[in-house]
Amino acid sequence: MSKISKLFKGSSSSNSSSSKSKHGSRGGPSPQEAIHKLRETEDMLTKKQAYLEQRIQQEIATAKKHGTKNKRGKFI
Repeated sequence: MSKISKLFKGSSSSNSSSSKSKHGSRGGPSPQEAIHKLRETEDMLTKKQAYLEQRIQQEIATAKKHGTKNKRGKFI
């Protein structure tokens, strides 16, 4: 959960000043660090996509089940 919160938190003044001092005058992470972070982000997004696709399939199945037989069926 901490990776997700860091990803969507945005940059604050304390985070930007610490990242500048960490990486020197280049103003950004090294190429290896950037690639590593992008791979982690890609993995997280792939897992999130798979989860959401599974949930969509569950919701479609529930809607089909209750849509024709029970008009008051609960959608979870």
